[in-house]
Amino acid sequence: MGSLISQEQLTSASRLLYMTHLAIGDFIYQGVWLNALKSKYPHLEIDVWFDDCRRRPHSWAAGRNKTLGEWLEADGSFDEIYPIVSNVEERTAQVARAAARNHDLVVFIGKNRSEQFAKVARQISPRAFAVATKSKPWNNPLAKWWYFSRLDGQLSFDEYSQRLGRITAIYAGVFGKIFGLTAEDAGGRESLEIRYDPKYTAIAKEYISSFGDSPKSFVFLNHLSTAARKDYPWSRLREVMLALNDRYPNLAFIVNSPPDKYDETRATIEQDGALAALAVKAFTATGSFFELPAVMAECDVTITVDTATSHLAASLDKPQVAIMADDVKLWQPPGDSLILEGDGKAGSITPDQVVEAFDKQYPG
Repeated sequence: MGSLISQEQLTSASRLLYMTHLAIGDFIYQGVWLNALKSKYPHLEIDVWFDDCRRRPHSWAAGRNKTLGEWLEADGSFDEIYPIVSNVEERTAQVARAAARNHDLVVFIGKNRSEQFAKVARQISPRAFAVATKSKPWNNPLAKWWYFSRLDGQLSFDEYSQRLGRITAIYAGVFGKIFGLTAEDAGGRESLEIRYDPKYTAIAKEYISSFGDSPKSFVFLNHLSTAARKDYPWSRLREVMLALNDRYPNLAFIVNSPPDKYDETRATIEQDGALAALAVKAFTATGSFFELPAVMAECDVTITVDTATSHLAASLDKPQVAIMADDVKLWQPPGDSLILEGDGKAGSITPDQVVEAFDKQYPG
């Protein structure tokens, strides 16, 4: 069977509205396909709606808007951006702004709140050719049936998830079914190649130079996430750094943290006599999101919990040790990634396990 949107439709269309609930990991694995779509149909204007259609935004919404807005704008493949709003009034205004673009095609790809996205899609464009993925839960089956019955095409995200398992394969399958895209269109990549201004490389190199002139191999560490069970306890991370330093005295450690945790992380390091003897510094991206991948690109190995930095490491083609709270395969990063699976909490993974995994990933 062919794609839900034909090549003829994509060739004749002027504007596409792409809707999704977007986070950094999502964009890394969806972005490679959106770039492929733009490369195949360069005339097509692609607008991105990543307002997540919640009644109330989460506390992280402002930070996500800043990061993704900056990244989407810098990518160069996209035109109008519709970020997460703060209330119903803002969403109404944003729907009106999007409606004025007169999109020929509207596509939603994602798992969460699919009926809400289907509803908003038709509010934005009653006449566009609209396609969406559909998924459980069926909290309001009648409403879900009604909103999806008004679309021109649909497919089950759950079916692709159950059949393919990993998020990279799921997006490859879904983008292939909807747009007819192939691995060749994506250049054989599973994740988005991160492009940023050379000034961020210069900033990263300046930060690296603060460790001094002696030759060092750099380890990027990220122990915090957005969920407590995914966090790796500081006491265990400390053991990892001390053990790795004993084994590899040439290592330098960069401990990443969100901006609101940076002062605490830096003080913890500086007040720890054992750590103070090591080459270890705290880091956070302050001026731009791109400072983060730029610093990671200068490092030799990443040790990270299940969060954005794990997917950034994969996108940067960097070897990593990924500390996962459990054995859920969906979001395990691709590439040169050694996965450690816990029993429900990342902290269940011992420092010895992390050190042993590092031995296998460290290029020496």
